[in-house]
Amino acid sequence: MIRSIFCLMAMVLGITFSFSTQTQAADLTRNFGIGLQGATPAYGLVQEESEPILGGISFRYNGLAPVYFQTVGHFVLNDQDNDHILGASVSYAIFEHESQWNIARLYFELEGGGRYQKKQELNQEMLTTTTLGAGLAFGGELVFSLGGIPLGLNVKVGQGFGRETVDSQSKGRAGVYVGTGIHAYF
Repeated sequence: MIRSIFCLMAMVLGITFSFSTQTQAADLTRNFGIGLQGATPAYGLVQEESEPILGGISFRYNGLAPVYFQTVGHFVLNDQDNDHILGASVSYAIFEHESQWNIARLYFELEGGGRYQKKQELNQEMLTTTTLGAGLAFGGELVFSLGGIPLGLNVKVGQGFGRETVDSQSKGRAGVYVGTGIHAYF
């Protein structure tokens, strides 16, 4: 089982890098990107077992390099349950290397966001949760061409803090989180 998963991953990576080497010197410096970004608590945050990874659709702007802007959000309306997340970040690249085949960058990121969640409990009671938070992260991104389309893969680790209000009760939250994402630049 593990061997077949390893072989499948090796084939996918091989195909990806073979397509990227066939696109002779593609332009990797594009100003706009769209993709998916997510984060999950790694340590210190109290999290319900059924709570999913937080994140959503992400938009990036690279026109003011080495300063980069990003927004992330998702909006879910499901009968009586609502779950909305909206976040924004600004990052500064402390190291950036551009070669013929890829762009690699390391950055610090300051981010903040909010979440509004309303769900119906088993006892038919509506529970409303509002969370506001901010964080500081360190991450890296690798941008390469896949069939002529610049793709960026990023990973970051950060420290977050905020305040969660459940109905009328409020409590502070803090902890370490890990995030990852993929963006197509145009």
